[in-house]
Amino acid sequence: METNSRPEKEVSTSKQGQYRPRRKDTTPKVNPQLAVELVYQELKRVEAYTKRIEDATAKKVQIDGENLESAEKRLKNVLSDFERQGNRMKNGGYVDKRVSFYSILCAVISLLFACLMCYLWVDAAKDRDNYKRYYEYYQEQAIEQKGGKVGAD
Repeated sequence: METNSRPEKEVSTSKQGQYRPRRKDTTPKVNPQLAVELVYQELKRVEAYTKRIEDATAKKVQIDGENLESAEKRLKNVLSDFERQGNRMKNGGYVDKRVSFYSILCAVISLLFACLMCYLWVDAAKDRDNYKRYYEYYQEQAIEQKGGKVGAD
């Protein structure tokens, strides 16, 4: 007789298509005391994490407050500088004394140089007038010499 390698399915008492777990007990058994302890540890971890976040937030707020105070001080300094400059402009002391001194010095030197050049120009014109007759005499002599040389050729 032949033996079947697959035994025939047992006849089931459940209807076709109805869900039937393979094993009767599929849910793991949980120790309630261990579950409570795990939940308690998780709560402790969440509390520690929350505390770290709160501390970091408080520190950030403190740092932001310090930055705000320093920015406020800087703005006050800038405003006071503007007020001082405005007062200087009203009083006429806005121009830097050193810059105005050097500007005036350069203007005086330029004016003296211009006067010197005018003097030299006028002096040269006088000399030209004084020596004009000699210049004309030598010019006539040069023309005569050229004329004499041209006629001799």
